[in-house]
Order: sequence, then structure tokens, then C-alpha cells
Amino acid sequence: MEYATSGGGSSFAQFQLKRTEDVHIHAQQLQSWEQEYEQVSRGPFHGEVRELTAPSLQIFEERASCATVQYCKPWHGGIWIGLPSTASYDGLRFMGHSVADAVVMWASNEQPFDLLVPAAVGLYGVVLDLRDLQQHLSWREGVPSDSVWTADALTAARLHSLGTAQRQRMAGLVREVLRNLEENPHVLQHSASYHAMHHAILGVVCDLLIPQAARHPAADEPSHRRRRALVRRARQLILERPQDFLHLSQLCAALHVTRRTLHNCFDTVLGISPAAYLREVRLNAVRRALQDPDLAHLSITDVAAQLGFWHMGHFGQEYKALFGEPPSQTRRNAIGRQLCVCQ
Repeated sequence: MEYATSGGGSSFAQFQLKRTEDVHIHAQQLQSWEQEYEQVSRGPFHGEVRELTAPSLQIFEERASCATVQYCKPWHGGIWIGLPSTASYDGLRFMGHSVADAVVMWASNEQPFDLLVPAAVGLYGVVLDLRDLQQHLSWREGVPSDSVWTADALTAARLHSLGTAQRQRMAGLVREVLRNLEENPHVLQHSASYHAMHHAILGVVCDLLIPQAARHPAADEPSHRRRRALVRRARQLILERPQDFLHLSQLCAALHVTRRTLHNCFDTVLGISPAAYLREVRLNAVRRALQDPDLAHLSITDVAAQLGFWHMGHFGQEYKALFGEPPSQTRRNAIGRQLCVCQ
């Protein structure tokens, strides 16, 4: 569903409800974001995104049936504030830190961030333009915005501490915005209602910043940053040369770390073992390749073998257990989508 504003001015807003049954298509649903997802729990994937987008505002709820590891970067100049939309979110991690009750997640396009989102855990997200946020802060306080929060402070990735009432207010407003737009999308035809909604969101976010609350331990603490960097480097190596990293010993040697160090880093950052992650990343890479029309000439066996799977029986079982369908079905679905596009 898409709805555009009207009534003068240059604003263009649209509301969309998007559903998908593939983790990699799901990763592409948020407009203007750079995202890569890996499915890391077993079962058929069902994803859903409710999203309002406008030139300087984005509000969304995202939910998936399976656990995912996510590498994300919002649009240029965007400040992202995220919080769970479901009552239970045990295991949710932002940049390797567990997300507690009294925090929201905060990031920008200045630094990509990573998430481990458990199965069926929903996330609310608000993305505001940095300049809009600075101007609203300045207006609220009657002083230059950088005397309250500098641009560097506003763009720094962190878990931001706040009171229970603040968090409930923000979650409630985002929930009501999305619920109302799903039921009454025609309100986006009126610039006045859109701008009032934008102003309300800015006000709630500024309430999180003024007065400045005590912060949760920084997401970029040096020791923790090193662990996250190692996990990211491990993933990069696996994807670049999967045939070279079939065992943890090869990965440890390339990263110049011990098995214990590698295990501790993965346990701290993602809460899963490096062996499990190694397998899931390679299976996700197979799925992407099977959906790539440029690789349609390769057999499923060839694709799997190029990504280090030598026992086709075990590969097929692991693939179906993770994605809820055999690899042959993934390829058939991809061919069907391609035919629909071409017609």
C-alpha cells in the first residue's frame, strides 16, 4: 500500500505494509537503508514490515519468525532510534550488548551497527534527519543546538538510558502512528496531519535527550569494539572465501586468535558459537546464490560445493532445517519471481 501527501509543499509520505518469506528479501524492505541479514534459527521465514517514509522521517515496525543477525546502516544524515515492539525480547543484542528495559538503541549512518534479533521479536524504529533534530533541540531550549548535544554526540552509536515512562511514551506513539496509518492511510493526503505527526515524533525524541539521562555503558567501549570488529572480520572472510574457512582452525589462523578467544568474542557479541555462525553464514550465502539469476546456470550441487558443502545429503538437511524448504524450492521460487518481473 502506498499513499502520497497532497495540499501544497514538497513533502511526500507513503505508508507500506510488506510481507516476505525470505530473509534476504526481508533485509531489503526498509527504504534507503543498507542492510544484510543472516537467518540463524531454524524454520520457514516469515517477515513483516510496517513503514512510513518521507523525505526526513521514517517510522517502522519490523518482525520476523526466525532469529536474524543484522548489519545495518540508515540513510545519509539519518539518526535511528530503536526499541522492542514486543513484550518479550530476551536475547536481543545491539552491537553485542544486551538490550535492557531502560534503554533505547541509538545509531546513525556514520557507523554501521549490528543486531542479533531473536525469533518473533519485533522492533520499532524511528529515523530522523540530523538537521531537523538539531533545529528542534535549538527551538526547544532557545539556544544553539550544539550547546545541548553536539553533532558527534547525536550520531554516536550507543544504548541510551531513559526512564520507563519515556520509553513507554515513545513506544506508544510509534505504535499509534503505524496502527492509525494502517487503518486510515488517507490522512497522508493532508500535509497538516503529516507535519503534526512529524512534530510529535521530534518532541518525543527530544524528551529522551533533555535533560540528558545517565547513559548505559558505551556501545563502542574499546574492548567491546575489538570483539565486534573481530566478529565482523570473521564474517567478511567467510563470505569472501568460503572454501578457505570450512573449519574454525582455519578461521582462527587467519584472524591470529585462539579458539577460546574466537568463542568468547562470538559469545559476547552474538550469543552463539562461531561454529554455528560459520555454518549459518555459508547456508545464507547458498540461498543468495540460488536466488541470483546470473548464477542460474549453476547446479545446486555446484553452488553448495563452491561454498564448502561436500556432503549433499547433510547440506540438504541443514538447508531445509534452517530455511524451512529444500534448496530446489528456493531456486524454483526465484525463477518464478524473475518470470513475473519479465512479463
